[in-house]
Amino acid sequence: MNNINYGNYRKNFLVLKYLRLLSSFTFLALFSYIFIRSLDPFSAVTNYFLRFDPLIFLTNPKLDLIAIGGITIILILTLLFGRFFCGWVCPLGTLIEIIDFLNPFFRRRRKTRNPDFLLSRYPPSLFILAVTLPAIFFAPPILQFLHPNIWIIRIYSLSLPGIVFILILTALSLISRRFWCRYVCPLGALYGLISRFSLFSLKVDSCSFCRKCNSCPMAAVDYEKGNLYRNQCILCFEYEYSCPNRGFGYSVVFPKTSIETEDYSKSRRRFLKDASIIAGGIAAGSLISAFRFPSRNRLLRPPGVLNETQFVERCLRCFQCVRSCPNEIIKITGLEAGFSAFLTPHLSFAMYGCDFYCQVCQTVCPNEAIPLQPLYLKQITPIGKAKIDTTQCIVFKKDTNCLVCEEFCPVPDKAIVPIKREKVVKGKKITLRYPHVISSRCIGCGICEANCPVEPTAIRVFA
Repeated sequence: MNNINYGNYRKNFLVLKYLRLLSSFTFLALFSYIFIRSLDPFSAVTNYFLRFDPLIFLTNPKLDLIAIGGITIILILTLLFGRFFCGWVCPLGTLIEIIDFLNPFFRRRRKTRNPDFLLSRYPPSLFILAVTLPAIFFAPPILQFLHPNIWIIRIYSLSLPGIVFILILTALSLISRRFWCRYVCPLGALYGLISRFSLFSLKVDSCSFCRKCNSCPMAAVDYEKGNLYRNQCILCFEYEYSCPNRGFGYSVVFPKTSIETEDYSKSRRRFLKDASIIAGGIAAGSLISAFRFPSRNRLLRPPGVLNETQFVERCLRCFQCVRSCPNEIIKITGLEAGFSAFLTPHLSFAMYGCDFYCQVCQTVCPNEAIPLQPLYLKQITPIGKAKIDTTQCIVFKKDTNCLVCEEFCPVPDKAIVPIKREKVVKGKKITLRYPHVISSRCIGCGICEANCPVEPTAIRVFA
């Protein structure tokens, strides 16, 4: 590319830049469309941005050919072209880029070398990735609080954690462009590690020391040494077209002409540093995983959840089920139930119960922490068990027949049945119908609790 005239050089890189922008905004629009579709109770869909992810896949590995195929394609493309996912696909990366564009501080071209260049070359995200790997199979989870696609769903859900996170991203943008992508994101670090072995790569062939490379949003270029670090380069092609020296090229990188023009001893030292960072992170992650935070909860989980420990480990805390539930009965758990349950979904039947024919939460859960069941099986799998408070129930307390709970019970054979008893009230013999819960039939859907006319409710569902 460097042997052609400047006009073609500029044109080629501008085309790559605009193609990249078109790709990133297309995927952001697709992500938005999928999220909106997930809110439709009649045609809810699964978010494949979370399913086609190697780190999330490890939290619930299984023979899912679609997920394995998607992950394989992304990894092969990364081995071919480099860390393209972060610049061309990642929805959160595109959102961060929009924040950067709206912030006037980022439109400035720095005239001095990036002060955070060393951190960009040895990003903390590499350590964070290493911490995540051993802890990925255990509670307390770490990945769920660091994954980019999980956070953007929390933002789209307008949840409090999501709103706080977008404010943090905005504040961090005052420090550095793409701060999250450079220093924190474990998924980006994973693709960065793989991209070091990519077949094609951007190269610095010559330099006039104009310092335009300082505008690199990932600080991936060290123009003073003529190096470009593939683990940080996201192929944004944001500034290469303006290079007055036509110093950039994108082509096959052969082992003898490595993009990082360091001698053997320097390469060896860098390898040892990276290995030390990864080893330290794995040790820290293993130490964290050794601790078990006891659960203090008796929470009602979404339908189909039978194993609390497995649910806590698989749940991504993405709030997709919270936002998609048509009855709005799925709530976010705080620290009151212990750290292991923090930000996991639980059910509250204060206003509505779990619809007997609804499976939206099971459909949209991207990691099957809420397992997708056949409808007939969902309708017989207990969420909890209803219990009657005889000190509150109208029949027991006021000698007045009610049985609203029986009327609303959706179970075909009725899990709440009346037991008839005669009683003398004010000199008259009357027949009272006392509600009784048949535990073997009750699925704990909470419809009886939501419709009980007594305040506080006389029938409650317990885990």
